[in-house]
Amino acid sequence: MVMPRIGRRLLVIATIEVAVILDALVLALAIFAFSAYIGSIRADVQATAMQVQDEIAASPGSAAAMGQAVANRYLRPDVLVLFFDSSRRVSVFRSAKRDVPPVIAIRQRGDLSADPQPVGGFALPVVGLATAFGLQPVRAHHAGVDLVVRQNDAVLTSSVDRFVGPLIVALLFAVVVAYAIARILTQQLLRPLIDVTAALERFASGDLSPQPIGADPKQEFGPLAVAYNGAIAQMERAFAERERANAAMRQFMTDAGHQLRTPLTVIRGFLGILRKGDFRSPADRDRILETMSAQTQIMGSLIDKLILLERWETGESEMRAEAIDVGQLVSDVAAPFVEANGDRRVQVAAPPGPLAAIDPEDLTHAITNLLDNALKYTSGAIKVGVRVDNGRIAVDVMDEGPGLDAKAAAHVFDRFYRGPQRDVPGSGLGLAIARRAIERAGGTLTLQSDPVAGSTFTIWLPTIAQDVHRNLVT
Repeated sequence: MVMPRIGRRLLVIATIEVAVILDALVLALAIFAFSAYIGSIRADVQATAMQVQDEIAASPGSAAAMGQAVANRYLRPDVLVLFFDSSRRVSVFRSAKRDVPPVIAIRQRGDLSADPQPVGGFALPVVGLATAFGLQPVRAHHAGVDLVVRQNDAVLTSSVDRFVGPLIVALLFAVVVAYAIARILTQQLLRPLIDVTAALERFASGDLSPQPIGADPKQEFGPLAVAYNGAIAQMERAFAERERANAAMRQFMTDAGHQLRTPLTVIRGFLGILRKGDFRSPADRDRILETMSAQTQIMGSLIDKLILLERWETGESEMRAEAIDVGQLVSDVAAPFVEANGDRRVQVAAPPGPLAAIDPEDLTHAITNLLDNALKYTSGAIKVGVRVDNGRIAVDVMDEGPGLDAKAAAHVFDRFYRGPQRDVPGSGLGLAIARRAIERAGGTLTLQSDPVAGSTFTIWLPTIAQDVHRNLVT
């Protein structure tokens, strides 16, 4: 996995931060251990001072005698015991912890050459740090002799020097651990960014297969992965919609071609007859011309309906909503059907009053197609009614059958769907136009059908108040 440039920068910053924290912890532990060690030395100094005072109190004498008496019972290697009188300086100590007998150094007062001297580059800092942690000499005076009990700086520095190497190794190990931790944290932090980058590179190479990536919105770059997944989901929907549109277009072209092929075949055949003059009487010629005219009207009607649907789908035709008295418009549209079909019972119950905001041409298209559909495909009575139901206007177009089965009802609003009765003249676009016309006004067109009892198409439109009516009018 290639980490981007920002990842490398974050890795350096995170490594420094984590290393500082871990090294601080190591140093804190080292200081705590040093403090405990200094505390033990301080306790040794105080205990030795008490032992020395008890010893010299039992056998007083000169500084040299006191030094010899103390050396006979001296047990602690980290402590230096000094005796001073007017002319001599007596030092009792061990040069190292491994030394068994103590050293007794007697010399002129002021001569420090015989005292153990700390060595090494860390001697002065260690002694100073020990003093800062409270390691102080214990002083006393007895029988003209001054007593000083303090830490043995040489043993102290040599003991601390043994831990400097491990301390440095621990600090370096803390840096290595810090790098490992920082790399893990950086990779987790940048995982969404790296995954999104890899996915975009895959897209750029031509692989458009949607592959969502894991996303945690709580991470810093989590929203980026969430947004990418949202874009992927939207792209999947767009691809699916495009596929559906392509399938619908292919079906549309197939159906439209089939619908237009029939009248064209008829016209082409009659044109051939007219060219040959192959008819027995002028009446045959007139009948052929009349049939050709009817077929051209069918083609023209089909093309007009297709153009209308296309304008509605593309938004080229804006809906001019008006406050329409639905009952009055239904009555006006249904009246010609009642008069033209005297042999059929077409009952209209459309009281005026309920208002809806809709383009009157759209509502006219819908009602006309529903009535035409009922007259073509049924044989019983037809009832048209307008009612108000729970704040909505319902326009019902009911017939007495035959109705549709569940399979046919599921496709009845599809373009060019003709159902089982294909011998009835028509294009299969009427119900598709009716539904789209109602949807343009924010309404719905539903169907309830029974193969025996018949079908009920219901237009649902939202009502408007009188004040909205006045605003639309003005």
